[in-house]
Amino acid sequence: MSTPASPDLREQRRIRELSAMVTRALADDAQVHIRQQLFFKANRPLVALAPHLRLHDTEDLQGMRGVADSLALRLLHTQTALHQQLIPSDAVSRLIFDWLEALRTESLAPAYMPGMRYNLQQRFYFWSAGYYHARHTESELGIWLYTLAQMCWSRLNALPVYEETEDFIESTRAGLTPVLGPLLYQLRKHRDDQATYATYALQVAALVHHEVEAMRQAQPEAANDTEDEPEWDNFSLLLDFDGDDAASFAPTASTTERLPTTAPERYQVYDNQYDKEEHLAELIRPELLNAYREQINQRIAHQHLHLNLLVQRLRRALTLHSDPRWVNDQEDGYIDGARLSQLVSNPNERRLFRQPTLAPHTPCSISFLVDCSGSMKHHAETVTLMVDILSRALEQAGAQTEVLGFSTHAWNGGKPFKRWMARQRPANPGRLNEVSHRIFKAAQTPWKRANRDITALMKLDYYREGIDGEAVQWACQRLLSQQSERKILYVLSDGCPMDSATNLGNNEHYLENHLLQVLARSAQQGVEVWGIGIGLDLSRLYTHSLIADFEHGLDNHFLDDFVRSLRPTHLGLGSRS
Repeated sequence: MSTPASPDLREQRRIRELSAMVTRALADDAQVHIRQQLFFKANRPLVALAPHLRLHDTEDLQGMRGVADSLALRLLHTQTALHQQLIPSDAVSRLIFDWLEALRTESLAPAYMPGMRYNLQQRFYFWSAGYYHARHTESELGIWLYTLAQMCWSRLNALPVYEETEDFIESTRAGLTPVLGPLLYQLRKHRDDQATYATYALQVAALVHHEVEAMRQAQPEAANDTEDEPEWDNFSLLLDFDGDDAASFAPTASTTERLPTTAPERYQVYDNQYDKEEHLAELIRPELLNAYREQINQRIAHQHLHLNLLVQRLRRALTLHSDPRWVNDQEDGYIDGARLSQLVSNPNERRLFRQPTLAPHTPCSISFLVDCSGSMKHHAETVTLMVDILSRALEQAGAQTEVLGFSTHAWNGGKPFKRWMARQRPANPGRLNEVSHRIFKAAQTPWKRANRDITALMKLDYYREGIDGEAVQWACQRLLSQQSERKILYVLSDGCPMDSATNLGNNEHYLENHLLQVLARSAQQGVEVWGIGIGLDLSRLYTHSLIADFEHGLDNHFLDDFVRSLRPTHLGLGSRS
């Protein structure tokens, strides 16, 4: 099997999940978890405006430990309601105020946990080095803010400033000390009292706001060289935010994470007369399907996949055991108390035991729903290979399988969009494209009869746009019509729902919000929906998700994750053999 592409998305996810476990344990809060690489408490993102806590696309475990420890201390020592009540309204002041609160809670790291204190120190030094080596300290505003951050952190934690820049900031530090020194003394003195500390933190935030505005107003007169980077841009880089992000900060919202609204908008379809549910293989020449099947067979042979071993692993993951039935009159096993009297009357009697017999069964229906949007064309062959192998192996393991797909019949809306345009574009029309729900293998059709039809997934001419919410709803309805005790849907996608016509007529998150509503409703109906992200993490949308990095084909790491996702023990469905 092939090696996953680098950087390893699964490794990044593992690091962040381990970090979330650390935060959960330290804060003694079972609701802390990671979604789409962000920390959450229940459905509330743990937003940290502090620049040194901002996460990068790639993080090592040491750096993530600093973030995890800081968030744990924030959960332990910050009264969120009080913080929100006192936080300033303007973007600069509220960011500085929130940053100072993060530094306050970090300074409360207990002395008996030196590892935590070290992690926090290294995280701040890591940010300091990154900012300095990016040359953001070369402007007047950049060096002023950087020095202020070093002074605040150093005074609160009673630790030296970042050594590499200690001499570099000395003159700026000397100029700030007369104004900032008394405030820093009070911050250090009252760091155990959030309310009192906040009064001085607000004064520091006001000082920064005044200085930034003064420099910003003077900037156009001084910045005559168009090649020089504006100092306000340096400020944005220093804080890793823009004004709108900071201004929109709230305990129930995130600038990078979208959640379903409390009062979800009503989803509607402008015109559904052109929608179709179709068997795509019937639209493709048999000769082409045979060529696709031969191509997939060659890929399977090249993968050197041990199908029988995979079937055994899947069977073990899926199999449930009902309550044991006892067989009496056995010569070994468990002693049957009701027959001990026979031992007295006949000492030679040996059949005094009973044995349990377990009745294994796999009461499971599994559907694969493939996003046939244009961006998935690059992965079509590998996705076809994956669903072909897994549907075949799952069927041999005793599960009922189905392979479905979804796309649209047209780019940019098709006939519904034209009708909407002809009617003077009424507001909020709903979905404006013609959906195509595709069946490649029905649940009642065995793999041997459907294996050629599955390869219709490789016909790239039928890949257009994706309306995920309706497709997931359709696939779940098909699952609910089956008699199996357990129903699982795997959605293979490389991103959010996207239909340009629908986005034009509605708000930009219209399709995404509908998908989130459908997923919530599916969970209530008892369908397990997993998102399989093709080259990305879909945990922002799907409560359960896997990562499939197919740049080098199907790999053992993904198969291991897939087998683990089938285990029913965490759902209370029974014991695994």
